[in-house]
Amino acid sequence: MDDDFVALTWERLPKIPKRSPDAHKGRFGHVFVLGGAPGMGGALALAAAAAYRIGAGLVTAVGHPSAVPYLASALPEATWWDWPPSFSSLPDNAVLAVGPGLGQGLAAHDMLSEVGSLPIPQVWDADALNILARFGAPLLSAKAVRLFTPHPGEAARLLAMPLPDVQLDRIGVIHALQSRYGGHWVLKGQHSLMLGETARCYCPWGNPGMATGGSGDVLTGVLAGLLAQGLSADDALILGVAIHALAGDRAARRLGEESLLASNILEELPFVIQELNAIHV
Repeated sequence: MDDDFVALTWERLPKIPKRSPDAHKGRFGHVFVLGGAPGMGGALALAAAAAYRIGAGLVTAVGHPSAVPYLASALPEATWWDWPPSFSSLPDNAVLAVGPGLGQGLAAHDMLSEVGSLPIPQVWDADALNILARFGAPLLSAKAVRLFTPHPGEAARLLAMPLPDVQLDRIGVIHALQSRYGGHWVLKGQHSLMLGETARCYCPWGNPGMATGGSGDVLTGVLAGLLAQGLSADDALILGVAIHALAGDRAARRLGEESLLASNILEELPFVIQELNAIHV
């Protein structure tokens, strides 16, 4: 690993925001998860649940009506907006998590064009990245805090390069991604890399069992939930990637790597948070 990218340790992780005795849900942000195309309601539900589990005050899912049953069964605490969303009515404490099960049709492109014009915090993942790869940086027309979470295949598409070349030079690739699109990045994989405004680090945790459908959706929700609570983009990136990986390791110890589901990572988030809070007393 390049000397510029340091390994995360428990002691170096940013603190999770503490709640005062008079806390109310309005103080912890409102995450809007945009995705859930037909047949992909589970991705939307996983990301929304992760945003709540990490501490967001309110979570609203935005997707195709066919996703409603997934959300109702998995997360009755979340509210729902029909597609297409009305961005003019977003609250001041909104954070957008864009991409879980979004699809790549014309409606998704039009929605992303509007998201890119909004100066509010955003997390881009999955199909949002695939659309960005097709239409380029002009899609990001407004200055905003943005976290991007590609896996190697998405990174290859974003840079129009062969996938094997991504894995041969992951540090060069994450620098190239930031140079082309701006923002704060995690390049997922073994020892996920993080590059932000000042952050240059890699995650020593995680395991191959996390290479399963929905794992990235959980990470997207975690990152958005941390931004919603007021963490800086760099702190949200570092803390979110670490908590996600540590939760995956807990789940793998309990169930084995071969049997790991994204929902198992979600289940372990509260226990990782408790462990981190104990360190930061």
